[in-house]
Parts: sequence; structure tokens; C-alpha cells
Amino acid sequence: MEAIELHRYDEEFLAGIAKKQLLIAVNQKTGAALDYHWRGWCAQQDPNVRWLRASGKGELLSYTVTRRAYSPDFPVPLVHGLVELEEGPRLICRIETDAPESVQVGMTLKATFDNKGLIFRTARSRAVHIAGRRTGRTTVNQSKTTTA
Repeated sequence: MEAIELHRYDEEFLAGIAKKQLLIAVNQKTGAALDYHWRGWCAQQDPNVRWLRASGKGELLSYTVTRRAYSPDFPVPLVHGLVELEEGPRLICRIETDAPESVQVGMTLKATFDNKGLIFRTARSRAVHIAGRRTGRTTVNQSKTTTA
């Protein structure tokens, strides 16, 4: 079997997950969080990109429920969702729930970690203001988040 070669960008993200930290890449010049799936900036080895800890707050944009087991490590029903972080980036992740029928698009989630890695759970706080939707563009300045 061939070894999978990870991009430097993936290595940074996964190193954060291994430390139980959800990291986002931020453009130091503009303060804008860079999306996980826009790889043009990282291909250039941009020195203006810095990795910072994300708030972990997000909104569920879409989800699917898997009811057929594909691994004993992940019992069914298993919920995966597309989550938009408060800072703007989107990622696909596991959603922890005892009742998949209670999962709804638009629900507020909070990142946490289990023995398998990153997982999102229902947030117990007030509604999150997602970048580009309710509050305009969210930017990150050093280690704190501000709204432009």
C-alpha cells in the first residue's frame, strides 16, 4: 500500500487536532480567516499566513445520517455535518448526538474532542453569529475575534 503524502497545510491542521486544538489559518495582513478548502494561498507558501486557535463555535449547514456501519470504531447511527465556523471556514465533521432526528440545519454547535479526534456537539450558549450571514465579515486579530 502506498503511503499518503500530506500537504504542509494538512499537517498543520492535523497537528492541532492531535493537540486537541481546532486551528484556522489566518492572513496576518487582512485578519481574514482562510477557508480549509481554498488551497491557493498555501501552495504559495505564503509567509503572511498564521495558524490560530478557532473559537470552536459554528452553525450546521448540512448533514447526513449513516445507518449502516462501516467500522466498529464508529457505531451507527453516525451523523456527519458541514459546519461553518464563527470565523468563516467550513469543514465536514462528526456530530455527536443520541437522537439523529433532533439534528437540524441551523443549529449552533461547539467543537470538542473525543478519543477519535474532532467532534461537534450542540452548543449550550446563545446563537452564534456566523461570518457573512448575520454580522458581516468576521476577522481574526492575533488570538481574538472581531467583527468588521
